[in-house]
Amino acid sequence: MSITTKIGDRKTSRLLSGEEVAKDNVRLETYGTLDELVAHLGMARSLLKDSPVAKEIRNLQVDLFRVGAELSCTDPSKNKWAEPTTKTHVEILEGKMKALESQIKLPRSFLVPGTTPASAALEVARTVSRRLERRAVELSKRGEYANDQGLIYLNRLSDYCFLLARTVEKEAGIPFDAKDR
Repeated sequence: MSITTKIGDRKTSRLLSGEEVAKDNVRLETYGTLDELVAHLGMARSLLKDSPVAKEIRNLQVDLFRVGAELSCTDPSKNKWAEPTTKTHVEILEGKMKALESQIKLPRSFLVPGTTPASAALEVARTVSRRLERRAVELSKRGEYANDQGLIYLNRLSDYCFLLARTVEKEAGIPFDAKDR
């Protein structure tokens, strides 16, 4: 079996559910953005070998594979790999966010990213997660993604990445009121 399918030679790609779609299809753009997010999270994780945040990031990456499988199917219920995002998934993410919020002091102003390499990578992930949410909303408006819990989950992702970045900075001893932030 080869990694090269040659389907792309026709300017198309195959969804996990089997349909062949144009390379510029909104669904393809949506889960391609999710793939980009997972890669950026991997970069952040690679910079945090000994941090508990590295484990949190890996857990998020694995959960995002679930979300990607859902987004790459026109009908997730007909694919054994696609598990729809549920209220439970949202609640788990919100619980993680609440735990992080209880451990850090949130800033009262905008922050300039780049305080540490890992927090900067998480800020890139945060912005990519916002783009992912916008693409999923577009897919939803087209009637091609009807999972409200999935959209809520995607809405929480950027906040979670923000909190992870602040946690990394706290671990590095960076105060929120530092003048060179």
